[in-house]
Amino acid sequence: MDLAVHQRKLLGLIRDTYQVHPDDDAYIHGVAHSKDLKEARRNVFMWRIFVLERTAPLTFTYLKRRHLLEAALSTFIQQENISPFRETQAPAFLEAMGHHTDRLVASVAQFELALMKVKQGAPETHVVTWDIEPHALLKSLVTDLPLEGVPREGNYQIIVSRDVPSHFQIVSIETADENRNTYRGD
Repeated sequence: MDLAVHQRKLLGLIRDTYQVHPDDDAYIHGVAHSKDLKEARRNVFMWRIFVLERTAPLTFTYLKRRHLLEAALSTFIQQENISPFRETQAPAFLEAMGHHTDRLVASVAQFELALMKVKQGAPETHVVTWDIEPHALLKSLVTDLPLEGVPREGNYQIIVSRDVPSHFQIVSIETADENRNTYRGD
């Protein structure tokens, strides 16, 4: 038996990405149908929830509110080679969620990742686009209170930089000729 192949199959079983073949050995068949495998998957899932709820709270809360958390987290576990070190899990999760098909999930994740990087000393400036005025949504996520009303649609950007007070600034993009309305994160 090739140890590396065996380990990849076990990892695939834990991630739920490997389908057992008739020619797999008895041990792989046994693991695939065991209660222990289900428990291991549940433990991995619960550990990710525990870590991400604390280290990526805005995106975690938004996914939870939208009833997208379980699917997003399951996909993340299946597709990403996640480090066991919790300080690397949130950036990897936010990077993945920054490409989510739901545009607002992507914007929240991109903003949270940019803010995390800037707070850790990254020198670059990040610009995150939004299809709604983001202030009310971000406030509701930070305070963990329901969003009041429907956010105003529009074209907005959040500039995230260590050179901006509070590290971010919300800019309404109207037209090049009109004045810009801004909100500085306080």
